[in-house]
Amino acid sequence: MIFLSGWSGFREIYPEISKKCKYIVPFEDEGFLERYLNEIKQEEDLIVGWSLGANLIIRELDRLNAKRIILIAPFFNFTDYVNKRVIDLMIRSFERNREKCVIDFWSKIGIRTDLQTKVSHSLKDGLIFLKERNNFNEVYHKRNILVIAPTNDRILPLNAFIEVYKRIFGSIIKIYSNHYIEESILERIIFDNI
Repeated sequence: MIFLSGWSGFREIYPEISKKCKYIVPFEDEGFLERYLNEIKQEEDLIVGWSLGANLIIRELDRLNAKRIILIAPFFNFTDYVNKRVIDLMIRSFERNREKCVIDFWSKIGIRTDLQTKVSHSLKDGLIFLKERNNFNEVYHKRNILVIAPTNDRILPLNAFIEVYKRIFGSIIKIYSNHYIEESILERIIFDNI
């Protein structure tokens, strides 16, 4: 199993899940796209993606070998729901003080802000990536796809998740949660699908 986390979705926010699988934080390292997307393409069992991680999975959906996929708070194009100026402001905030930018983001999406982690400068590339357009081709997928839709999300509207669900021919679970879903809830959903 591979868990492809969201922007600044460090292991500290999902400590138990990160112990039980290959846990990847997008753009945590330089050259992320070249190295880690090849790993995702080789996974044959279960791939879980949260937010930016879910978007990366969607972009590669036709090239994946995994039998089962779970997409948590997924979206096709982030800027269909969040103004590019907001992302630009976040990039400037990140350039001024990386740690404060991450803590402010965590606070907004419902993550405890007392967690300590090292914030890499390469995370800025993830913010830039969020402004790129995804030209998703609708196709029938011969795998089990589950969309988890947080209904109280403070970043993306519910219809972003519904749009993904409708176009990938999967199933959906709506959860009363902010963008970040508590680990105990997420663990039950993920490990019930193994």
